[in-house]
Amino acid sequence: MQSLIPNIKILEAGAAPLIAAMCDEIKLAETINQLVTWDDKQCKLSPGTRIEAIIVNVLSARKPLYKIESFYEKQDPEVLFGKGVTSDLLNDDALGRALDKLGIATPDNIYLAVALSAMKVHDIEITSMHADTTSISLYGNDYAGEEDDLSITFGFSKAHRPDLRQFLYGLIVNQEGIPFYGNPEDGNMNDKTWNQELLKEFKKIEEMMPALKQSKPLYVADSALITPTNLELLSKQHIPFVSRLPNNYGLIEELKTWAFTENNWQELGQLGKQKDAAYYKIQGTNATLYDQEYRFIVVHSSALDKKKAATIDRNLKKAQEQYEKDCQELAKKEFYCEADASKAMEEFLKEHKHPCFNLEAQVIHKEQLKRRRGRPAKNEVARLENMYHVEAKLVSIDAQEVNRLKEIASSFVLISNAIKENKSLNDADLVREYKEQIHVENAFRFLKDPVYADGIYLKNPRRVMALGYVFLMALLVYSLLQRRVRQNIEKENKPLLTPGKIKTMQPTANTILEMLNPINIVLVTTSSGVERTIADNQLNGTILRLLKLAGFSEKIYVTVKERLACEIC
Repeated sequence: MQSLIPNIKILEAGAAPLIAAMCDEIKLAETINQLVTWDDKQCKLSPGTRIEAIIVNVLSARKPLYKIESFYEKQDPEVLFGKGVTSDLLNDDALGRALDKLGIATPDNIYLAVALSAMKVHDIEITSMHADTTSISLYGNDYAGEEDDLSITFGFSKAHRPDLRQFLYGLIVNQEGIPFYGNPEDGNMNDKTWNQELLKEFKKIEEMMPALKQSKPLYVADSALITPTNLELLSKQHIPFVSRLPNNYGLIEELKTWAFTENNWQELGQLGKQKDAAYYKIQGTNATLYDQEYRFIVVHSSALDKKKAATIDRNLKKAQEQYEKDCQELAKKEFYCEADASKAMEEFLKEHKHPCFNLEAQVIHKEQLKRRRGRPAKNEVARLENMYHVEAKLVSIDAQEVNRLKEIASSFVLISNAIKENKSLNDADLVREYKEQIHVENAFRFLKDPVYADGIYLKNPRRVMALGYVFLMALLVYSLLQRRVRQNIEKENKPLLTPGKIKTMQPTANTILEMLNPINIVLVTTSSGVERTIADNQLNGTILRLLKLAGFSEKIYVTVKERLACEIC
C-alpha cells in the first residue's frame, strides 16, 4: 500500500536557478560539449553540464569546489540541469574529470566560443578592448606537471606575496567590462611578454569581429605594452591603441616641459561620476619614437595633483632638514688655508644644488691662539694663527619652482596611433578610453576575491588551469547579469531597492545574487508525482522585479529543464 503522507523537503535555491538560466541562455554547456572530447556512452552527465555546475556553485554558494556534492543536496538539480540529474552525479571526482577534459582541450578557444555565443545573445559590441594581467597566489609547494602544463612558480607578485607560487591571469574586457578573452599564464610571465604573445595571436580575436559586424576596436593597455617589439606588432597589424608611456623614457620630461611651457590646455572636466572625481586637462602633439610618428597626450589630473603635492612636500621637508644638518656639519670643519676652505665651499654648493633651494655660503676668517702641546714656558709669548670656516645656510625656497615640480609630477603621458588608424578619434576620446581601464581592474577584483582565489587548492597544474578558465566563465556570467539588470533599470528609469533600503541605479552582480539568497523551494513528493512551489512570503515585489530585470520570471525556480538526450545516459 502506497503512503498517502507526502514527503516534504525544503531546498535552498537562492540565486542558483538564475545563474543556471543565464548559462543556458548563452549555450555554455552546449558549447563546451561541442569542443571537448567525451563519450556520451561512458558519461552519465556531460562535461559541459558539470562545468556549468561548478559555475553555479561558484556564483551562488561562493565556496568553489568545497563540498560541492553536499551543496547540490540542498538544491534541486533537475530544475538546474534537467530531468534525471541528481546530486551524486556532481561529486568531486566527476567534476575533476570534467576539468581534465577541459584542460586537455583548447580551453582558450573554448572560452572564446562561449564568449562569442554570449555576445550574440546579449547583442554586445566591442568598440574598445581593455587589457591587463594580474597574479593569483597559491598556498602549495608541489605543482609538478607535464612539460606543457601551466607553470605555477615564483614571479613578480602583484599581490605583494613573493613568498608564494602563483599563476597569472591575462584578460581583455570590452568598453562595458564584459570579459571576452582571457587565459591563465605561467607565474613568471611578465606583462610585456603577455602583450607580445597576445598580439602575435591577435587574428584569433579578430575572427570574432566579422560575426559581430564590427570594425577593429581600440586596444587599451598599461605601460607594459610599450616595447619596440610590441609597437612593431601593433603597426604591422594596424591595431589602433592607446597606452601610457613608461616613466623610464626620456621623452616624457621633454613632452611635459613642452606642455607646461606651451600652456595651451584643453579642459576635460571630471571624467568620473563621483562628486570628488578628478578634473583633467590635456595637450597633444605628434613626436617620433623608434623612427615612427605617434600621438602623445600630456594629461594633468587634479587627483594626482593632491597625491604628488603631498609627496613633494614631504620630500622637500626631508631634504631641507638634511641640508640644514649638512650646513651645521660643514661649519664645524676648520681649514688652515683660505684656498682649501673656498674649494670645500664650492664642492658643498655643487653637491647640494637643488632647483627649489637657494643656498648661500661664505668663507669666514678667524684668528685664534695657537697652543703647542705641554705646559707653556713662563715667558712664552702667545702666537695667533689664521683659521677658516665655511658658513652655509638655506636662505629661501623657490615657491615657483616647487609649484612647477608639482604640476609636472601631477601629469602623465599617453601614446597612441589611434588617430592615424581611426580618424573619428581625438585626444579627448583617447584619454577617456584610457581612464576606462577601471573595467578590467574591476574584473580582477572578482578573480582575486579570496573566496575564489583561495579555492584553488588543486595540486594538478592542468586542473588549476582548467579551473582558471571556469572562473573566467563565471566572471562572464556575472558581468552579463550585472549589465542586463543595469540596462533594464536605466530603461525603466526607476532605482532598485536593495537591502538596507538603499536605492541604486547600478547594483553590482554581487548585490543581485545576495538579494536572491533567501529564496527556498518546497518540494512535495507524493504517489502522483512531484510538485514544486516557492516558499511563502519570499516573492515580494522587489524580488519579482529583480528577476524580470534579469530577463526571467519566478518560473525558473520550479520548472524542470528539458535537456539534450545525449547529455544523460
